[in-house]
Amino acid sequence: MPATLPIQIGERTVTVRELTVREVRDWSVQIDTGLRQIDPVGEMALPDCSLADLLMMCDADTDLLEGCTAAELEHIAERARKLNPHFFSLRAALAGAVREIARQARREA
Repeated sequence: MPATLPIQIGERTVTVRELTVREVRDWSVQIDTGLRQIDPVGEMALPDCSLADLLMMCDADTDLLEGCTAAELEHIAERARKLNPHFFSLRAALAGAVREIARQARREA
């Protein structure tokens, strides 16, 4: 059973949970195949994860997360990082690869 950590956001208790290996793999496939819709604001909500990522790791809904302050999102993300270091490592590696590809493309242009 995945580990969980609760956090109080306003009047609501949000439960952050550990992702399974399959969920992380499915997330990666969605990114690779373009099946995941990209929301620029949601993607940049936090430096190392998006609102969609947080939704995947907790029982909050979109309305709740979009109504959070940056500090509240960071508190949720802290718990998500604690429970899902494998996800954040993979996300960082993919982001680094994308930056390197973009850098090489600029050099060749």
